[in-house]
Amino acid sequence: MEYLVLLYGDESAATEPGTPEFDAEMAGYVAFGELAEKAIRGGAALHLTNTARTIRHDGGTVTVTDGPFAETTEALGGYYVLEADNLDDVIDLVRHIPATAGGASEIRPLVMVQSSLEDAADQRDCWLATMHGPETAADVPGTPEWEAGAAEHGAFAEAAGPALKEGGAVQPAASATTVRVRDGEVVVSDGPFSETIEVVGGFYVLKGSPEEVLELARQIPVGDGGAVELRPIMDLSEM
Repeated sequence: MEYLVLLYGDESAATEPGTPEFDAEMAGYVAFGELAEKAIRGGAALHLTNTARTIRHDGGTVTVTDGPFAETTEALGGYYVLEADNLDDVIDLVRHIPATAGGASEIRPLVMVQSSLEDAADQRDCWLATMHGPETAADVPGTPEWEAGAAEHGAFAEAAGPALKEGGAVQPAASATTVRVRDGEVVVSDGPFSETIEVVGGFYVLKGSPEEVLELARQIPVGDGGAVELRPIMDLSEM
């Protein structure tokens, strides 16, 4: 089974590239990559939230604003897609992710995932689009609303073509598990990292110029009252 792992942390404590602290953090992620090599199906680090753009759908109107979907102290900083036999095995991996020690990792079972792993290492000009909104019947697999939404996303994927590198839908928020490591102890709690009405329902990784990706993100099907947050992905290959 595949799981989406969302990494949260305090941006004010983020390390700067070129500093010993950044190098030490990267070494931690390299170590995790080696440990979880057989389980990792995807993942990326994100630029800070001041680079984000948010596309909101409200009453048939689409608006684009600068900034993240929600202003929070602890923001999304990256993600992994991991494959494991069960939740316990995922937790056993996630506890080794550096973000889990300083912030938290939210684990969400994936319902469906699409990826192009053959060029996953090339993250130049890539953006993470996360879908947010109030949870509805369309977020529950097996419902007619879910099937209708899946058809819309299938049409979006076909229209996006090679610009869509990766994507997936997650199970409802009730299936979420949040993991933290504090003073060497693993703390596991049921539920998403942030207890809000508007939750993450899925993601896409899109490739292209900022203008091309924004236009694609405007076409991502989300329900009325929903939103898409766009964040540029760090290209770590040159660091």
